[in-house]
Amino acid sequence: MRFSDVLRHSPILALFSPAVLPVGFAQQFRFEVASIKPFEPIPGGPVVMSADGAFVTYTNIAMLDCVRGAYRVRDFQIVGPDWMTKLRFEIRAKLPPGASADQIPEMLQSLLAERFKLEIRREMKEQRVYALLVGSDGARLKLAEVKAGNDSPKSLGPDGKPRPIMGYFTPPGGAVSITAPSATIESLVGLVSRFTARPVVDMTGIKGQYEFQLDFAAETDQGPHAPPVDGAAPVEPAHSVFDAFKRYGLRLEARNAPIEMLIVTHLEKEPTEN
Repeated sequence: MRFSDVLRHSPILALFSPAVLPVGFAQQFRFEVASIKPFEPIPGGPVVMSADGAFVTYTNIAMLDCVRGAYRVRDFQIVGPDWMTKLRFEIRAKLPPGASADQIPEMLQSLLAERFKLEIRREMKEQRVYALLVGSDGARLKLAEVKAGNDSPKSLGPDGKPRPIMGYFTPPGGAVSITAPSATIESLVGLVSRFTARPVVDMTGIKGQYEFQLDFAAETDQGPHAPPVDGAAPVEPAHSVFDAFKRYGLRLEARNAPIEMLIVTHLEKEPTEN
């Protein structure tokens, strides 16, 4: 599928600001009841999220994941203590009657404020990013053929709602291989950013679920590393992340941009009792 008429130069600030709601807004939405328990971390494991209309469950979730999903921002926009990425929890919460999935992020905001005493402030900061844009000849994307059903494993999406899980592995040699049979570009760049020197920001304006297979050389070793595959051999030097996107008619552009940051000013390590 080719896209010739898409948003190419939208302000990067507009990508985030409309989705970030004032703290007080979250007080309109609350879970009826929530159980929060410590969870043994799964190395390299995703945050598994499910929502069945009555309950929402998060497994292997860190506080950084919670804040990201609650405020619909990216990891690089959150500034807080190191332990936010280390301590893991299992959260099971009951939705109030008539609640929709669109309201889950705001209810999660309330939960964090009430049970973990989360306090934040916002500030603008100039950031070095990779802007993902549509190439001069248009995008070359294949619509996803695999549609995850209600029983398929899901992870926490950039909009605070469940999304299909993307797979990745890091073979010897500093390469990264990402397989996403059904992913939005917004979700994809969030995972890619874990292996790049700058966070990747989607400025394509393209919506929908597509198939992706990206193989590229990691620019940083700070990203997550999947468990090693038995017998895996070192791979040939991988293409750059710039080349990986070119096969889809997309291009990366290094630039500086003002980004809204969420500064965690207070957060308890242990929640109040269930």
